[in-house]
Amino acid sequence: MAGLSLLCYKCHSSTSSKQAYRFARLNRCALATSTTAEPALDEVSEGRASSEKHPQLQLKRDGAGKVEKLTITTPLFYANGSPHIGSAYPAIASDVLARYAKLHGAEVHYVTGMDEHGEKIAQTAATNNKTPQEMVDSIAEEFQELWSLLDVEANHFARTTPDRHKAIVREMWQRCLDNGDIYKKDYTGHYCVGCEAYLDKDEMLEGNICKIHQKPTILRTEENYFFRLSKYWDDIREHIEKNPDFILPTSRRSQILIWLEDDNKRDFSISRASTSWGIPVPGDDSQVVYVWFDALLGYLSSLLQPDDPATLDAVLSRGWPAEVHVIGKDIMRFHAIYWPAMLMSAGLPLPKHICTHGFLTKDGLKMGKSLGNVVEPVPLVQSFGPDAVRFFFAGCLAFGEDGDFSYETFIKRVNSSLANELGNLVHRILTLSRKNLEEACSPNDLATGSLDNHPVRLASLRAPAEVARHYEQLDIPKAMLAVFELVGVGNLRMTQVEPWAKLKKNSSEEDKKEALCELLMMAEGARICAVLLSPVTPQLSRKILDEFGLGAEGDLAWSQTSWSWEVIPGLAAGPKPTPVFQRIDLEPWKGK
Repeated sequence: MAGLSLLCYKCHSSTSSKQAYRFARLNRCALATSTTAEPALDEVSEGRASSEKHPQLQLKRDGAGKVEKLTITTPLFYANGSPHIGSAYPAIASDVLARYAKLHGAEVHYVTGMDEHGEKIAQTAATNNKTPQEMVDSIAEEFQELWSLLDVEANHFARTTPDRHKAIVREMWQRCLDNGDIYKKDYTGHYCVGCEAYLDKDEMLEGNICKIHQKPTILRTEENYFFRLSKYWDDIREHIEKNPDFILPTSRRSQILIWLEDDNKRDFSISRASTSWGIPVPGDDSQVVYVWFDALLGYLSSLLQPDDPATLDAVLSRGWPAEVHVIGKDIMRFHAIYWPAMLMSAGLPLPKHICTHGFLTKDGLKMGKSLGNVVEPVPLVQSFGPDAVRFFFAGCLAFGEDGDFSYETFIKRVNSSLANELGNLVHRILTLSRKNLEEACSPNDLATGSLDNHPVRLASLRAPAEVARHYEQLDIPKAMLAVFELVGVGNLRMTQVEPWAKLKKNSSEEDKKEALCELLMMAEGARICAVLLSPVTPQLSRKILDEFGLGAEGDLAWSQTSWSWEVIPGLAAGPKPTPVFQRIDLEPWKGK
């Protein structure tokens, strides 16, 4: 493309500076809702009932149907070791939905954090010559460092050791006690220290081996306090039957209902005498509150602001109930049965959805230190960057199903979508425009006819509603497919029009204007893609907008997914663009 002539189209001579363009676009974008785009936004409201597997989440909305509030939680990760890729997976997925809600200007409470008590933590700390508190403090730092690396922006980090949390646990205990739901009795059962739980027969292999930890359970007899779970058995089952989207994906609902059959009705132990590392049972220092009764309340205590009283009533004004709990399928019983019963006993509202994800494997095998196939999240992010990791785990693995990681698949998927399809499209647009357009202008300034039915514009008007629908189903891979359909339309148009051929020195002025008009249309489509992708790939989206000269616009907003005829200042004559996403070299990672 050497020797291409530089055309000068002075379309807005009175506002030539890039800063003026940015300011004008910022003001107009907040108000811009093109008449053609309005029906597309309405489709989101009208299409709430979607596939049975991924129904629309019940999010709090304003009168216009816009998302107004979202409280979303990850599991509170057990603080007996460093965070692993299984910790990162739900944190990334939750962050995507939180960022999506923020684009709508919603009040967002994103809770992640740690479950810090229990026998296993005390044992691990002793093995490492630390006090339990020293150990959980160091693990908390590791989790927060990982979230920073991954661009996970949780605004509440729950911990179960602070006094404020302990006060919430004591009040919850008292409410359940006052309701006649706590009593004391002897109990004998097979206890797994790793699970911090007494296991049922269906949770053990032959020889009373824990299915999850593959270790023998301990036959233990204790006098414990119990919660009258059986009292709420029928209420929980009725709630699940009346609210088919309470457990997601809906395929997991049947498992919960099997657990809730009358033959399985029982109460559960909510204290332990075997360890001192925990919150003392109110009125009985000989026992500590069971880690699951304690930890689940971290979802509540973490919502409190510094000046709030540490009470359950205060929590209700700070974002509870949660719209979405994101958890692994291995802890469904605690969240779908025990937790709702506790909330019912205390007179507190239930969360709207419990969204369960599957397990992660490596090259088709369960990850384990003995196999040497554990994928550590920190080296992964340091090697490939947060956007690549976020895109693969959130955008390429079907949420709710088991997902497999291999370096080859990971690199190929990331290269194909982010580097080849989107990155290459943006780079070609910028390269051709900056060589041939002296001053930025609107495509309407170059067009000889109407551009309303241009294929890139039509695809751009359809995409936001489709992407929003899938985000609100927590079906992030389908949201990505919808975004990359728009990217595909831009690439197809690039191939069809061949603007480089029309920008040669001997091309007519009409051909050159047509080519530049097409590039501007493609650029607007790419700009919309950047906003749509921002919940998943925040850094890449910002790089694209920076290259387009739109990086000074402040926080992104969903309104910016509307088609705009405003100028994109970064397309005007300027320095050679740098690739917005570098391809990853696969060779060093083969066989790893």
